[in-house]
Amino acid sequence: MASLIRDSIQTMGNPNSTTTQDQDIIKSEKSINSISFLKSLKDWWSCPSPLIYDSTQNLQIDKYEKAKLNNRIIEYELFRAILPEEIYIKNPVEKITEGTNSDESSTTETEDLEKIKHKVSGELIDVELDDGTFIHEFYLSNNEETTKEIHIVIIHGYMAALGFFLKNIEPLVKIPGVKLHLIDLPGFGNSSRPKFPIEFLVDPPTKKAKIQQILDIENWFIDKIENWRIKRNITKFKLIGHSMGAYLSCCYLMKYNLQSNRENLVDQIIIVSPMGTESNPTSLINDSRYDINLHFSSNALNELKFEDHEANGEEIIINEEFTTLWEKLGAPKFPKNVILKTIWENNYSPFQILQKTGPLYSKILSYWSFQRFKNFQTTSTDKNEIIELILKLHNYSYSIFNQYQQSGELAITKFITSEILAKLPLCDRGLVDFLVDHNIDNYWIYGDKDWMNYKGGEYIFEKIKNKNSKSITKFEILENAGHHIYLDNPTLFNQRIIEFFKL
Repeated sequence: MASLIRDSIQTMGNPNSTTTQDQDIIKSEKSINSISFLKSLKDWWSCPSPLIYDSTQNLQIDKYEKAKLNNRIIEYELFRAILPEEIYIKNPVEKITEGTNSDESSTTETEDLEKIKHKVSGELIDVELDDGTFIHEFYLSNNEETTKEIHIVIIHGYMAALGFFLKNIEPLVKIPGVKLHLIDLPGFGNSSRPKFPIEFLVDPPTKKAKIQQILDIENWFIDKIENWRIKRNITKFKLIGHSMGAYLSCCYLMKYNLQSNRENLVDQIIIVSPMGTESNPTSLINDSRYDINLHFSSNALNELKFEDHEANGEEIIINEEFTTLWEKLGAPKFPKNVILKTIWENNYSPFQILQKTGPLYSKILSYWSFQRFKNFQTTSTDKNEIIELILKLHNYSYSIFNQYQQSGELAITKFITSEILAKLPLCDRGLVDFLVDHNIDNYWIYGDKDWMNYKGGEYIFEKIKNKNSKSITKFEILENAGHHIYLDNPTLFNQRIIEFFKL
């Protein structure tokens, strides 16, 4: 169990890889490294139980809405503690009081005055989708007068949520015209958590069916993202995706980027330590006898042409070209664990196991929280203030990780193997041609202490340059950062965003 917990938590990034200028702020012989057992017990006891169940089947509507509000207050308090007072953030409690306010115009007027006064305003919102689910968003807008609007969408990775980008907000929203959208993926963070479709968890009998299942699961996410975009009336935006969010961002582009008016939705994308880039021996599209076209040319991501040789029981022969490529690309250096592999293959989320620890769950998670955030960059040198901030980060982490686990988080077991190798690698499915042919500027970023394999992104970058030397593409390994680059070295990461997007 100890090794499982260690490896499961490490999926969120190796906390010991974090290096910043303030490394000795909390270090001492008796440094605090976790919450107390008493607090862990209180966290477990006060945890809003409605959130532990399928959000679409929750019959206790009042209790469910109260639990949602509780989590949004935790999120609000985290952002309020980090962001300067110059940025106005609407308190989620105000939404409750608005419902009982007879003078709605007065409430709106007050809010408008706050926006003008602060120039930058933010709000936590739930965007209702056509299928009855919702996507949770932290939306911030620079309200200074300008001739242009710049929408930036940020999508987090696996075992993460929008709140982990808290150190990337301020530099971006200070720029006039910027509209920043941080979203929680469906089934993650504070977005709704519907039960993951049971048909996605069965193991299809043929290779063709396996491929189609993965494409259907990708669509389960990206169709919701597209529905969110339409609901928010965003017609052009710049995109930043991290890890699994980067993988899904690429899938989203290949399906939805070219609109009916032949205009691109996204013309610039930053792909941060992406999952699923490298071709590998477990790929479902590496057999030369399968004429598989996952390009974007007609019906994006869904144009499959091949004979199903598996029905004849023939031996699969791997193309020598792929074998050479695998040796070149290598694989992510993720810790291998037999128990983790077993639960992975049986479609369990690691946090499903951690939830079983009950009153100890918050305590176990807090070891990661204190390690991950102990070097958090802040203007304060007061040890107590920093510990208080870490506690807010921990409370937020516990509030999102202790929700219903049989939702979007199960998809990871279908996208990749327990060794983080993609079943439909991005470099094999037309992404290079797509980015070049549609003139999408792309920037591949990894950390120098990243466990994710940078060679996959570097390979795609090189292929883009070889296909068209005039394409705007960039590859970089940032110093002093692990897998969560944006959190480990936010100063450099933010600088790179502003430079690449030409803000």
